[in-house]
Amino acid sequence: MTRGAVHLIIKQAFDNAIAHLQSTGAARERAAERLRQASAHWQRHTTGSRMMDGQVDLRYVRDNLGHESISTTSPYLHASDDDRHRATEARLRLNW
Repeated sequence: MTRGAVHLIIKQAFDNAIAHLQSTGAARERAAERLRQASAHWQRHTTGSRMMDGQVDLRYVRDNLGHESISTTSPYLHASDDDRHRATEARLRLNW
């Protein structure tokens, strides 16, 4: 399967989900709008981030994403930074 074919399949899945969300009423429009902005690359990045969240070894994430170098994969490490920021924010509220 080519990279372009995978992209088309993912885009069609997003389009189907958007149509379903829109058929359920205005309450789901925000979710539909978010999916309209989605892409195969977005899905790929999300998958890499979730693997890192799940403590998958960085080498395996690199291999799963087809990267040549660990340095290409290392940006997916931001998930631990996100967790650190959320924890800090939750405990250091200024209550303005």
